Parts: sequence; C-alpha cells; structure tokens
Amino acid sequence: MKLVHFIKTNSQYIIPVILFLGSFFIYSYNLEGQPWHGDEVVYLSWAGNYIHLIMKGDFSNPCLTSLDNCHLLYHIPAYGLTYSPLRNLLIGFPMDVRNEDNGYFNIWACYWQCVTHTNLPTISEFTAGRLLSPLFGSLTIVISFLIGKFFFNKYVGMIFSLLFLFYDLWIWYSRTVMTEVYYVFFSMLSLLLLLYAFKTGHLKIRYLILSAITFGLAFTSKMLSIEFSGLFLGIILFGSMFKREAGSTFGKRHISKIALSIFLFGMITVLSFFLTLPGFYENPLHQIAVTKSDMDNYNRDVWYIGYPTIHGIQIKNMITVFHYVVFPSFIEKQILEPNSNQFGNLSLTSPLTYSSVPLSVFFFVGLGCLIYRVRKFKNHMQDGIVLIWFISTFIFTLLMAKDFALERYLLPLLISILFIASYGFWNFINGITYHKTKIAFVICFVFAHSVTALLDWQKFYFSPSTTWTNPLSFGTLQGSLDNPFTFVVSAIFVGFLLFMVIIRFRERIHEMYSKL
Repeated sequence: MKLVHFIKTNSQYIIPVILFLGSFFIYSYNLEGQPWHGDEVVYLSWAGNYIHLIMKGDFSNPCLTSLDNCHLLYHIPAYGLTYSPLRNLLIGFPMDVRNEDNGYFNIWACYWQCVTHTNLPTISEFTAGRLLSPLFGSLTIVISFLIGKFFFNKYVGMIFSLLFLFYDLWIWYSRTVMTEVYYVFFSMLSLLLLLYAFKTGHLKIRYLILSAITFGLAFTSKMLSIEFSGLFLGIILFGSMFKREAGSTFGKRHISKIALSIFLFGMITVLSFFLTLPGFYENPLHQIAVTKSDMDNYNRDVWYIGYPTIHGIQIKNMITVFHYVVFPSFIEKQILEPNSNQFGNLSLTSPLTYSSVPLSVFFFVGLGCLIYRVRKFKNHMQDGIVLIWFISTFIFTLLMAKDFALERYLLPLLISILFIASYGFWNFINGITYHKTKIAFVICFVFAHSVTALLDWQKFYFSPSTTWTNPLSFGTLQGSLDNPFTFVVSAIFVGFLLFMVIIRFRERIHEMYSKL
C-alpha cells in the first residue's frame, strides 16, 4: 500500500523517468548492429572533421565557419545549407571521446558523388557518431508525454508517448547518425516551452523567449523544422484563451500583444539561428547572401525537397500522402507525372504505409472528435490547436516535399497523427465504466502497435553490414498484415475493438433510458 501511495503521489516524476529509461534501452541497445545509410557516412565526415579541427585548436579554419569555403571536404553547392555546426558538435563530440575522429573524412564526404566506395567508416566509427541519438530520442518521448498532459491530461500524454516510443521511424532515427532526432527534439521542446508560456492564460515572456531560442536550434539542426511554425503561430494567436473564462472579450490591447508576441518570437528565432552559425559573426551580410545561394542551389539540385510551392497542393498528392501515413491504397492505379518521381503504381503494397492498425483506426476517431468539438472553438481551444497542428503540417508537407518516398520528410505530419490517435483513443475509452476491460483494451492497443514497429527487430539490432535505403521497409502496416504473428495480433485487436464498441453502445442506450 505504501508503494501504491508513493507512486500516486510522485507520478509526475516516476512516469517521465520510466519512459526515459525504457525508451533509452530500446534505442541504445546494440548500436553496433544498426544498419547504415549513405547519409550517415556524409554526416560522419562533416562532424568528424569539425571536432578534429576544434581539438587541434585550428579555430581559423574556414571549415568551422561554412562548408562553402571548406577545402578539406568534398561537397557540392547544395550541401552548404545542410552544414550545421550544432549538429556537427553533437555527432562529433562522442567521436572525439571514443577517439574515432581521425577517419577518411574527404573520402566519406564524397559518398554520393564518387563511383567507388573505399575506406568507409568502421562499425566503431558509426557507433561513436550515433551515441547521442538514443539520448535525444528518449528525451523527445518524455517531452511528448508532457505535451499530451498539458493539452488534455496525463492519460493522453502516456498514450501519445507510448505510440511515439514504439513508432518504427522514430526507433530507427533514434539509432542513426541523422538529422531527424535533433531537429524533432528541439522542435518538440520549443513546443512544450511555448505551451508553458500560456499555461495560465497570461503570457510568460521568459518561456516565450526560451521557446524561440530552442526553435532557432531546431532550424539550425534542419530547416524542415519550419513545418512546426504553423502550430506555433496558432498557439501564440489563441494561447491566451487556454485558461480564459467563457464570455470574456478581447480588445485592441490584446490584439497588439499578440502581434508583439509573434514579432518577438520570430525575431528571437532568427537571432538564435544566426548565432549558431559562426559564418555570420564577421560578415553577416555576405553570409546571408551565401546562405541564399545555398538555398537556391539546394532547391535546384536536390530532387526530393525544395522551396514551398503551391503546385504541391493537388488531390493526387493529398491521396498519396495519406497512403504513406495512414492507410494503404486499396485500388491499383498508375499515376503518371513526368516531372516528379514520387508517383508511380498505386497498390496495396505501394506506397508503404508508416502506421499500424490501431494507429490508423484511432487517428480517424480522433480526427472526428476534433472536428466535432472545434465547432465551439472558444470552449475547446486545445482541440482547435491540435487541428491546426495537423492541417499546417499536412499543408507544409504538400508544399515542400517533392518525393514522399523519403519518409523522414513526413515526420512532422506523422507526429501530429500520433497525437490525434492518442486523443481519439482516450475519448473512446473514457466513457467505458468496466475498469478491468478498459485496462485490457489499453494493453491490447499498445501491444498491437508496438509489435508492428518491432516486427523486424533483428534487422535493426543485428545487421551491421546491411545498407538501408529509402523508403524504409521496416515496421509498416503492410508488413504487419503479411507476418502471421502480427496479423493475428491485429485481428485480435480488431475483435476486441468491436467488443468495446458494443459495450459503449449498450452504455449509451442505458444512459438514454435512465434519463427518461
């Protein structure tokens, strides 16, 4: 009894600690066995060279300022935009600690452009560069719990964090030398700080400033973090209504405060971004021109992502994105688009769907609940913000991604889907009075989702000599239906779900008769 009382009174600390330890074990286990990707080779070359120059004390070397003037590393003009000193430090520091910062950096940097691949990083060099990825991945899981708790309650936070923890793409990127784990971590931390800025309904400037600084770090890690900007704008616009009493009105003073908050957040974010790039210290105007040139080159030379363009908002693109993130294509159809390679043959197995049966089902449940409640926006402000989250990331994905097959560019949208599914699941079970049945269904829900992600566990724990390519073929909805074990688990979940629907229907009828 003392143990139960202790857990209840300290749950605000125990739950995050358990989530961190559990996720860190899953993400960090046997990093030596993780398959490797060509992008990891390039990122290792940049980070290894960066930390090597710092340890030598060669602070005047142009490679510490920008990739554009770096003569030690092979690069194409488009790569200048992706050269992040912050990320180089996060990857390079453990390489130095493990004495793995003396590799063939120039040869590694040429991985995608050179015909022959010799002197590639060793397993120990890959492992050294990956050491901090599980840490940032695990911290993101803890942050996701706190975000869910802030928006609704701790139960939504727990469901969200568990769905996130056992999400196949996040498991993967939390074990690799890639940019995703860093920019998502900083973006989610910025989101949490911004929510705390409006926790009482009155703006707390210090949290707004911290949120903007953190969002600048997210930009430095990867420019794709701009997809979270629509969500942040929505929070600043409507955040002061979180705790405001019904019927209260807003005057010109409130509107001016919102405008000032948006300006302050944007300016601090930009300043934070610039301060993390040493190239802006000596000649900022020149560096701005160089950055603009890098962006132009990237938009022209890189075929999978570029400047936002309205041409991306098309019905066929919308359908294709939903096939990647929620449900597979149940019809076979060929889509011809000569100027883009994101379209091809649609079928049940193409494109791959990065979801699970429970996740897809309750995403639609959650989306329906949000749309139903957002009609009374002032009384359901949090619901409206979540809907803004989904819509804004969905639009940004359509505007920016040229090839949806590179699944990592769908992550901001996928995170909003995880949150909506968590919200939908809680709303579904919340009205059920059978406590033991409810607990059993929660376990079934999480288990059915997690086995989908861990279906190919041998491939990402014990395949060090395997090269993985995009699109990632592990932990998909189609894979869960092809495998006998996960198919049975998913079928049991669907049967249990139907049983729970019957229980909810009976309880609703009983409530109706009791009111007569």
